[in-house]
Amino acid sequence: MPYDDPTVLEAGRGPKQVDRDSRTVAELRQMHAAYFQSMDDHVRALNRKFGKQALFIVPVGQAVLGLREKVIRSEAPGFRKQSELFTDALGHAHVRVRVLSTYCHFAVIHRRSPIGLPVPAALSKEPETDKLNRLLQELAWDAVSKHPHSCVK
Repeated sequence: MPYDDPTVLEAGRGPKQVDRDSRTVAELRQMHAAYFQSMDDHVRALNRKFGKQALFIVPVGQAVLGLREKVIRSEAPGFRKQSELFTDALGHAHVRVRVLSTYCHFAVIHRRSPIGLPVPAALSKEPETDKLNRLLQELAWDAVSKHPHSCVK
């Protein structure tokens, strides 16, 4: 969600700073619910139109919410604050989130878990690299395997 605020895009301009660290998991889930639902509905309608499962969803947003929840609970190695997941106020992803996204895409494309894949070079300088890598893999697999439009069981 750009700027962690669904109303910002309507206004046409975002703030220079965003307080992501005060967001709760409940707030984040509520904030994203309408967007996630609209995407699910759109993909479902298109698949119905095509008469088969032609489109899939890669639930990166859901995985990022899972990661933010881990950060809030102090269960994410190397993180102290949610804001460390982003590089700017808009919400561009830090390398950790980009790797999480990659694992989500891997799982949907290959229809298998990314758990156990080697640590990518992009994470090699992160603290507690092996634990962080495993967490990102688990979060990706959890989001993908639970999403009905990923078509991964």
